[in-house]
This record gives sequence, C-alpha cells and structure tokens, in this order.
Amino acid sequence: MKNKQAKKATVDAINVMIHHADKGPSGFWMEDHEGCGNPAIFPEFEEGLKRGRLVQKEHYFCPWNTAIMYGDGHGNINTGCYHSCSIGKARYLSAQELKEILARFKTRMENGDYDCVDHISPLLTKAESRHIEDRILAEQHESERCREQRRQERLKKAAALIAKYPDKKALLAINYGEDTYTADENGLIFFKPDSRKDVVGAEKMSYDEYLDVQLASLGHTYRSGFANGTFNYLLEFKGQIEKVKPKHICFKRIFISGMYSDGMMFDDKEDHVWMDKSGFEEYNVGDSVSFGAEVYRYVKTGNGKLIDYGLRNPTGIQKIEAYKLPSDDELIMQEVEQLICETCFLSEQCNRNNCIMNPKEKRLLKQDMFRAIKARTDKKAQKDMLSF
Repeated sequence: MKNKQAKKATVDAINVMIHHADKGPSGFWMEDHEGCGNPAIFPEFEEGLKRGRLVQKEHYFCPWNTAIMYGDGHGNINTGCYHSCSIGKARYLSAQELKEILARFKTRMENGDYDCVDHISPLLTKAESRHIEDRILAEQHESERCREQRRQERLKKAAALIAKYPDKKALLAINYGEDTYTADENGLIFFKPDSRKDVVGAEKMSYDEYLDVQLASLGHTYRSGFANGTFNYLLEFKGQIEKVKPKHICFKRIFISGMYSDGMMFDDKEDHVWMDKSGFEEYNVGDSVSFGAEVYRYVKTGNGKLIDYGLRNPTGIQKIEAYKLPSDDELIMQEVEQLICETCFLSEQCNRNNCIMNPKEKRLLKQDMFRAIKARTDKKAQKDMLSF
C-alpha cells in the first residue's frame, strides 16, 4: 500500500516535470541552499531556500539517482539520492530529452521495473549518455577559453606592474582586477579595486599605484598581529601607555586576545603602537588599559610607501591593574600548542580539553617545534633590523 501511494505521488510529480521540462530537471527535496528541488517547477521548494527548512516531496525513486540513470555498477540505489545523485548531469539535457527520459522512467516504474533493484537497466540510452559527456566537455573547453582570454586581458592591463615586478607575473595574471586577496608569510595583497578606498593614504591612488604599494610591502615588517584581525576576530586589546603627545599616545606593547573563525582562541602582541589620543584623554603614562578597536590599513611613508596595520576608534576603554604581558617565548609556546592540536592524529578522538597524546612524545615535540619557530623568529627579527 505504501509503495502504491509513493508510486502515485511520483507519477504525479513526473507529469509536472514533463510539462515544465523547459525549466530543467528537478528532484524531490530542498533544504536551505542544499538539495535538488527546482522551485521553478515546484514553487514549494522556495520555502526551503528562504526559510532554511527541509521541504520534501513523497516519491518512490528519483529518475536522477545515479544507479537509475546509469544502471548496474553506478551509484547505490540503497543509500538514497543524496549520496547517489546525478541531477548535475541531467542539467545538460535538452527539454525534449528530459521529456523522453522522464516518460521512460514513469513507464518503467509503472511496469514494476524498480520493484526489485538487484538489477537495474540504464535509464539513459548510450546516445543520451554520450550527449551529456560531450556537452560537459564542450562547456569545459569554453570555460578554459574564457579563462585564458581573461588571463590575457589581465596581463595586458598589468603590463606596467609586471615590468617592475617580473616575478609577480603569474600572481597578477590570475588576480589583477579581481575581488580576491592573497596571503603568505611575506604579507597580504588585496586585489579588489575598491578596497583601496578603505586604506588611509591610498584613497586617491590609481589601481596600479595601490597594487604597487602592496607589492613593494611584501617581505617588509608589518603588524601581523593586527593584520590577523582582517580574517579573524580580535576581541580585546590590553596595553600600558608609554608616551602621551598632544594628539597621540603610544603603547609600549599591546597584547591581543583573539578568536579564529573556527572558534579557537589565540593571543598575539605588537610593540610600540601609536594611536589617536581620542578616547584616552583621561589616561597618563604608566596607566594600563583594556579596550576594543577597529583594525585598519594605512600607507606609511617613513621608509618609502608601504602598507601597514593600525588601530582606531577605540571602544569600551577601561583602566586595569598593571599586569605582566606574555613574553615572546610564551607566545611562541602558545603557537606550538595550537599547531600540535590542529595537526594531531588523535584530533577526532580528542575533546580539546584533556590532551590524550603521549606526554613524553608531546614534550619532545614541543621542544623541537619551539626551537624551530624561535630560530625562525630570531632570524626574521635580525633581517628586519638590517633592512631597517
């Protein structure tokens, strides 16, 4: 009785799909932005998109299940269409092809061909399967052609920068003029043209001038602790006021408490940080304060034009008791702990509260990693001092 009801519901749905074949294929469910339902055919699926809830239509089998489309040896009819779905390939079929395939599926289902799934004959003909693959290949070739055309256009527009930075040709060929960024140990580059409007000192630069400053900044010292707030959350800053000027104040060191996008917490620091005095008028040299602030990029001009990061628009300023900031070695050890935790082969069994790694192995690993990071940090600091 249940199968009979499901078959009838499927037949009704297939008839609607055939009538609206010009709108593409449709499956039987939708949830948020996931699913195979086509709202152009079944408006109720729009609720799944708008409200993020599961909308599902009763059905016996879906014609776009991989096992049904391609027969024995393809997909798995028993896992459900979520894990065995080829509707993506069905989208390459013409309206007439969809009508014929859907009608074929309906006939086979009504004849009981799918009552026993030990053996399933392909729903698609060899010609239909070949047409799909040919169209996928043609689409890929067209995509590659367009991608290469855009690449050549970017190379042409970036010719002046490539002449100045020949080693950045590949980088500019991919990213010039695009809404994207690149990040590595040498620094960040934001390629979106409008992003220069958010950089103090770059608002009136041309796009090439803006990229030039960023490319010139690669490898130079910058406030990476603040830059980290570009993609993560810097929750609180703490520091001791070292100098007070008429319009600015300087912190000897600012301690940063932050959170990565995955919820992991981290600490960092920046030394000798100048900020606008606005908001700190009541505080004096030697006072320790905590506050929130906005990270921003600016063009510094002390040693050529370079991009750096600062803090502005402080909020929630509070005077706090003097405290000892974490040392550089303590911050390195925190980085080591995070790296070990993130790459541990036991991470799937760990609750992140009580470490289950062998204590001796972990101690030796921490020592080795600490020495490696410490050596790299000292070498970088020495290089920065020489370049300065």
